[in-house]
Amino acid sequence: MLRISFFLMAISVSTGIAFGQSNSPSLFSSTNALHIQATGSLKSIKKNTNDSTFVSGVMRYETSPGRWDSIKVQARVRGNFRRRTCYFPPLRIKINKKDSKNTLFEGNKSLKLVLPCKTLSDKDQLILKEYICYLFYQLITPYHFQTRLANFDLTETSSRKKRTYNLLSFFIEDDKHVAERTGASVMKDKKIHPAAYDALLTTRHDFFQYMIGNTDWSTTFEHNSNSIFVKPNKFIPLAYDFDMSGFVNAPYARENAPTLGTGDIRERVYRGVCRDEKIVNDVRKEFLALEPKINTTVDQYTSEFDDYTLKDMHQYLNQFFVILKDDQLFKTNILQGCRTK
Repeated sequence: MLRISFFLMAISVSTGIAFGQSNSPSLFSSTNALHIQATGSLKSIKKNTNDSTFVSGVMRYETSPGRWDSIKVQARVRGNFRRRTCYFPPLRIKINKKDSKNTLFEGNKSLKLVLPCKTLSDKDQLILKEYICYLFYQLITPYHFQTRLANFDLTETSSRKKRTYNLLSFFIEDDKHVAERTGASVMKDKKIHPAAYDALLTTRHDFFQYMIGNTDWSTTFEHNSNSIFVKPNKFIPLAYDFDMSGFVNAPYARENAPTLGTGDIRERVYRGVCRDEKIVNDVRKEFLALEPKINTTVDQYTSEFDDYTLKDMHQYLNQFFVILKDDQLFKTNILQGCRTK
């Protein structure tokens, strides 16, 4: 295995954006943002890792003010588009079970760490908007990923002059944890036919993707979507990676394919498979009932956004609910806009 001394990471659970706190040491039991520090070469990890090769390192984290512990970790770059396009690559982190025992990371053998893509002035707002999408999905279905914000001080050593970036980021739990929590099994590389997915749960997923204006997914080919199975016959999609959505509205986002609307990333295109109309209308009612909670989810981060961005997020969500409330718009965009194959 390739071994490169890539980073030395320090984590403190006592700083960052705070919206509640838990005494549990579990990584995902608190909504406080972790404080992460790392020093290393982004060029090195981009060049020397792939889907099967990890870089070895040591992660240090603050257990209490002034007291530190360390843990052996491995990391690699993930995500083909972000790997090619972004300055900061998203990472997958692996931790051996024996090394995580009695630490904040106990039980988490595999994690994703989502970073901003570019060194843009609004990079933290973009990453926070993507994080909020995960919070939306947690309101919609029990089959979701848990996440944890992290304030990341990254010192880049690729050039002669070191430079430190202060980044907002977040951890995502492994899909095996979702499966364990929900009594399911993870399905890998099965290319499941859309008709095999649970109709109600998949329609919730499809409405969610339509709400945030995301077309960059496929349940069949597991593109930005994992699959889990609940006995006796439920295949369920697990959605992730929402930075290409209209809600996030990232300046680097790719336009929709020519076959999907006008190509504008903010244009909503319903990509759900056509389902029984009663199920679709039941999910319609569920989302309408969730409208206040969805808006409240945005509002709890009011202090982190400028007025224009906050207004834009609410307006974009409101356009979705206008469609749900109008029978003709709902019929045109969803009942008749669904995929027949």
